[in-house]
Amino acid sequence: MFYKLSVVLLMVFMSGCVLTENTRKAAFELPALELQGESSDAIVVGILDERPYVVSGDKPAKYIGQFQLSMGDPYDAFTQSKQPMVTEFSNRLPSLLTKKFPNIQTVLLDVGLSKQDAVKTLLEAGAPKVALITLKEWKSLTAVDTSLWFDAQLEVFNTEKQLLSYKRTQGHDTFGGAVIAGPITNAKRTLPHAFRQKMQALFSDPLVAASLTSQKAEPIAVRAIDDTREPEVITLDPEKPRVCTVELILYWKNAGMPDQEILSKCSSVKQ
Repeated sequence: MFYKLSVVLLMVFMSGCVLTENTRKAAFELPALELQGESSDAIVVGILDERPYVVSGDKPAKYIGQFQLSMGDPYDAFTQSKQPMVTEFSNRLPSLLTKKFPNIQTVLLDVGLSKQDAVKTLLEAGAPKVALITLKEWKSLTAVDTSLWFDAQLEVFNTEKQLLSYKRTQGHDTFGGAVIAGPITNAKRTLPHAFRQKMQALFSDPLVAASLTSQKAEPIAVRAIDDTREPEVITLDPEKPRVCTVELILYWKNAGMPDQEILSKCSSVKQ
């Protein structure tokens, strides 16, 4: 009886070792994003961490969420490298995007940087277009399953700091895990693929793809009530409320912008 129990325990231990090794390999071998349309040689991408608890200093930039063992309270979890979370994400972007953008360049952005300064920093790299990914929320809780709360937006700008496209994805996902693996291994297996999934949702948007690959991408324009006036181009200047067209409001809505943010941008609607 003791011999059989020892064999079972040994098999469980070996299974855990194999699972951990397979997990380690799978976590770093993410397939490239599946993007349609043309390619573009030069693109600069940066990720800005705007999680409120990181910007305020309550949590460090390496904070990714929490782990929870079967017994006990959750405890804070950090990146394996102890680098900021967005640094690890930035390091993964080239392998995800190089198939469509062979000369992709990533730029690290400091926590607390304003959007204006972030775009300015990206443009200093010299590319004709830049993509700014802003993480307004990104945290996970891993026990057996992994819960992820996310709010990520992608904005594409030209050299004049004019907005060419916008896409936002937000929500709460739950991913399954293995009881034997434990929270740390489950997180290593799940979270990199969750990041790829969200980047797929952002970069596969048709208007985002067109703005990144077309050399004649037009800025998002807003016309005033008087049709004889020149279009007012959305830039990074102070965003005071303005008259918005129905078409623009539908664009924001379909791109994932929350209703409250749309209302803050528009003082009235032109039919």
